[in-house]
Order: sequence, then structure tokens, then C-alpha cells
Amino acid sequence: MSIVEIGALAQLVGAIAILLSLAFVVIELRKNVRQNNISNSILRETERSQLYYVRMEEGLAKLLAKAYRSYHELKDFEKIQFESYMLQRMDIFARTHRTAEDATYKLGADYVRNRVKLHIEYLFSNQGACECYQDLLVRDVMPNHELFRRIVGEDVLVRPVG
Repeated sequence: MSIVEIGALAQLVGAIAILLSLAFVVIELRKNVRQNNISNSILRETERSQLYYVRMEEGLAKLLAKAYRSYHELKDFEKIQFESYMLQRMDIFARTHRTAEDATYKLGADYVRNRVKLHIEYLFSNQGACECYQDLLVRDVMPNHELFRRIVGEDVLVRPVG
């Protein structure tokens, strides 16, 4: 075998090694994406569960029952508490909606986004939540208003008081 033939054989072996390396990298990246999706799903569920646990506490449960009836009848410190609760819920909704493509793990982005829409509609079926949202909009402290308006529409977010 001549030097040229050995060189050609070495190039062939090198090319095969590079292809095998690329295949290995692709396999590992797919595993990483799957693990990331699982991690995101678990994190979202944990975040949601923590919010449910906090809502089971008597103090917050009483505040929510009162605030859902009318935001304007709350005392100043209760308004602060309820506004913080609303902002946290809306942040969760926005994060879930934005990451639906990457973090749904076999549920599908449309399914997750529809769940977000249903949760927002349920939250805003309470008069007090609508009043609080309007107040936050007036003060220009409600982030993601355009996103929520696209998700559920202005008529859901800002219902007439009365």
C-alpha cells in the first residue's frame, strides 16, 4: 500500500469518526432537550402547587373571597396584598404562555395556551379581579397587558364596574 492510499484511508476513517461524533452530539442534545422539558414542566407544576397551597391559608382565602367580590371595598393593606397576588398570577400566565412552545412536553403548545386562556377567564369572572386590573392599568404597573389582551380580549380583562 502506498502513502497516497494510506492517506486516503486515513481521510476516510477521519470522516467516519467525525460523522459518528456528530451523531453522538445530536443524540445527547435530544436527551438534553427532553430533560429540559421535563424540568420545565415540573417547575411549572411546583409553582402552581405553591400558589394553591398559599391560597389554602385562611388569611389569603378570606382576602381572595373579599377581593373577588369588590376590589374597591378592600382596605389599603388588603389592596396591596391582592395586587401582589394578581401580579404574581399574571406573571405565571405570561411565562406559561410565552414558553408553551418549549416547555409543554408532549401536551402541545395550543393545549397549554388554551389552559392559560381558561385560567385568565376564570380569574376575571370575579368583579374584584377586573377592578384590580383596571386600577393597575390606570397606574401603569400591569406588565404584559398587550399579551393578555391578545390571549383573552379586552372585554374579559376590563369589564364595566357595577
